[in-house]
Amino acid sequence: MKLEGQVWFSHQGRPLAGQDRIELLVCISETGSISKAASAAGMSYKTAWDAVDAMNKASGSPLVERSVGGRGGGGTRLTGAGEQLVAAFRRYQQEHAAFLQRLSEDDSLDPYLQVMNRLRLRTSARNQLFARVAALRPDGLSTRVELTLDGGHALTAVITRNSGERLGLCEGAEVFALIKAPWVKLASDVMSGNRLTATVVGRVQVGDQLALEAELPGGVLLVASLVDDPSVPGLGESITLWIDPEQIILCAL
Repeated sequence: MKLEGQVWFSHQGRPLAGQDRIELLVCISETGSISKAASAAGMSYKTAWDAVDAMNKASGSPLVERSVGGRGGGGTRLTGAGEQLVAAFRRYQQEHAAFLQRLSEDDSLDPYLQVMNRLRLRTSARNQLFARVAALRPDGLSTRVELTLDGGHALTAVITRNSGERLGLCEGAEVFALIKAPWVKLASDVMSGNRLTATVVGRVQVGDQLALEAELPGGVLLVASLVDDPSVPGLGESITLWIDPEQIILCAL
């Protein structure tokens, strides 16, 4: 087993670009057209345009601009800032890959890699969130398990008391919270608890089904499977998601 990871750039706390957006910028540079770049990158024109708009807003200076005149009658091109971003991303991506390779060769990490491998093979849940138990609150035959995610975000799971005892849960225990994408909902005003505010960093749509990737402050990613409608925020926009405490599966380490 080897470690894998992704590089993502942010600017002043706002998501800027990851691998997919950088590939889109490269395609724009090569084709001189957002529509052609979208086709080459395997995304819709709207998704590509939303990504360009979000990057331009997040960067503080335009990364993509319209060019006027010339033999081809004008088109779309990267600005100097856009070219610098692509070059920087590629450089950091190489350094990141070398870093992960060094970690993969560290034998002291083998027990943790084995745990991750077992979890990966035994669950299809898209969301596998590392957390620590902050508190255990018995409630009849159930126990409310208060968790702290990376970045300090709070999450509460409800499990049976028997399950908590079988897992050997205690304050400070390390767990993985497994949450299937359809269990992550768009929060409404009547939903309380387990409300997580994040930034939309990815959208994949098939028909009226929408797979949404949202990044919490601190870098934790959530994937939600939603039915598309006009109320669903676009790329780079803020979104509040809700998770039913009884639809969180805990795996103890």
